[in-house]
Amino acid sequence: MNSNNRPDLSNRSILLLASLFALIAVTIWLWPDLPRPGAVPAQVAAAAGSLLLLAPLIFLIMKRSGLSASPPTWFMLHLLASLIGGCLILYHSAAGNWLTPPGLVLLLLLFLILQGSLLRALISSGFSLLFARGSIAQGFARPQTLDKTSLQRLIDNKTSLLTRLDASAEEALFSPALRHWLRHPWLSFGYQRLAWQEAQMVAARRSAGPALCWSRRIHMLVALLFYLGLGAHVVVVLFFAGYAAGDGPIDWWYITDWGR
Repeated sequence: MNSNNRPDLSNRSILLLASLFALIAVTIWLWPDLPRPGAVPAQVAAAAGSLLLLAPLIFLIMKRSGLSASPPTWFMLHLLASLIGGCLILYHSAAGNWLTPPGLVLLLLLFLILQGSLLRALISSGFSLLFARGSIAQGFARPQTLDKTSLQRLIDNKTSLLTRLDASAEEALFSPALRHWLRHPWLSFGYQRLAWQEAQMVAARRSAGPALCWSRRIHMLVALLFYLGLGAHVVVVLFFAGYAAGDGPIDWWYITDWGR
């Protein structure tokens, strides 16, 4: 927990949890005589792990929708559910063949957990300090060619647009949430476009550094690939069990054996 009594995890705690996950992952991988993926214990672990891995999606919805009064709480659930769910999925699949499409999905999951933990603990923490300072001049490296008049005009346009989008919000802290996009999509797009122009004008992305910018993009892209792969795997083993089994027996729970 941090000193402001906010329900958050310290960078040290995140690194310790990530290290513990890595240790458990190696232990599971090296453990002899693990049950096959289709065995009852492994299937129960897979079902529980998949449910836990929905937490990051809920975190994203709560964060972007503005419904959560405490985003750090949802981040904690995101991280802890991912680590526990990852261990359960590893238990389910460690005895299987990793050189298969499901094995690739597992590798994506391992990358997400470790890269996300390091991103939050080692990179994002430095970026967050920029927003703890009092002004653009302090928070970001001031560009040599900054046009103060154009910047003020842009901020005035944002403020004017914000009165129509959300009159109770503050321009310096506001970002369109899901409810704004649903109710006023065109106004939200206009405000976001102005915010992007402002960030470019004050060189926000250059101040954040390419490591943070690209790490976030990679994390989101890999997360999308993982969830698509996980969904496809669930559909195949439940409804196309015959295809998944190939010439072997269907030794797991399934709904239909299409593809046999």
